[in-house]
Amino acid sequence: MSAPIYLDHNASTPIDPDVLETIVRVSRDSYANPSSVEHSQGSAAARIVETARAQIAAQINCKETELVFTAGSTEANNLAILGAFRTVQEAGRPHLITTKIEHPSVLACFDHLEGQGARVTRLGVDEAGQISLDELTEVLTDETGLVSIMAANNETGVLQPILQAGQIAENAGALFHTDFSQASALVPLDLKNSPIHLASFSGHKAYGPKGVGVLYRSIRKPRVNLAPVMFGGGQEKGLRAGTLNTPGIAGLGHAFELISKNMERDRERICALRDQLEKELKETLQVQINGNTEARLPNTMSITIDGVVPQALMQKLRNNLCFSASSACSTEHVETSHVLLAMFGDTPRARNAFRLGLGRQTRQEEISEIVKHFARASSELLLLRTN
Repeated sequence: MSAPIYLDHNASTPIDPDVLETIVRVSRDSYANPSSVEHSQGSAAARIVETARAQIAAQINCKETELVFTAGSTEANNLAILGAFRTVQEAGRPHLITTKIEHPSVLACFDHLEGQGARVTRLGVDEAGQISLDELTEVLTDETGLVSIMAANNETGVLQPILQAGQIAENAGALFHTDFSQASALVPLDLKNSPIHLASFSGHKAYGPKGVGVLYRSIRKPRVNLAPVMFGGGQEKGLRAGTLNTPGIAGLGHAFELISKNMERDRERICALRDQLEKELKETLQVQINGNTEARLPNTMSITIDGVVPQALMQKLRNNLCFSASSACSTEHVETSHVLLAMFGDTPRARNAFRLGLGRQTRQEEISEIVKHFARASSELLLLRTN
């Protein structure tokens, strides 16, 4: 039996073979602690880390000294939001703004800070899944210290106007953070010429390894001062304690170098496949596309098939396709996605949404096969429902 077709690139991308070779080589040959710079092998490991830092900085156009390595974008989000709060609070700016559709690692940080005395405003979105810049402008006050808005939603692929939002925040004297994880491999970013002060990235969303990420924090005007949220040996200029993951960091740097080489080609090819898949699904089934169909990642679609429950669809197709439901299933109940709830309320459209995410390994000849699988499984489920 052939392996299922992988349509869950938003959850995790397959590691690029060249990146894997880099990780294996560094794991084998450069095992010294990069903090042990007093001997030659430690110095060699430290150079590998700094090479990766330079590769990432070149792709997103920032200074190497503005990058802090983490264990992924969840940690990067925590360091950005929790780490910035002390500074903005001391400056008399305890008001924070985010959106209702952020990744849980962002939402949980704001929930925590709210319990610590912060005042948090959570922006809603329209049915296209986008925030209102007018609403952002209205809720900003002289006490707003930080605004955090994701670049691309992990469930719908919808892009937010982060450059405009960042400029609005900066004009009001607030720091601006964006979780850029989902957009890393498919959306160009020029941090030097942007109003973004903090940005989070993760390796496994960009054909790199799991367990490694990076946080950008501006050291230009305004200089972002962060308080550490982990304590220990003082690595990464005291902002992130813990022995650096040299092989993972090397893989992350290599993955970002490949992004710079492949992005334009990837965007064009993957978007064409996504559009073809969407067209054939619409011709075959009663489907609704969830979210803005223009301002979205080129690889992503969130869809609802009338009358079809995603968990049943996933179970029926588990040997054929790998994809994700937007709702979370537990032993006792199904919880509708907070993203789809924000867009549509507690409706069948929200409850029955699921996500398809294409990637570099998706092939042209797979598109019609994917449609056939969905058509067969949906027909069987609808038939069971009517009987």
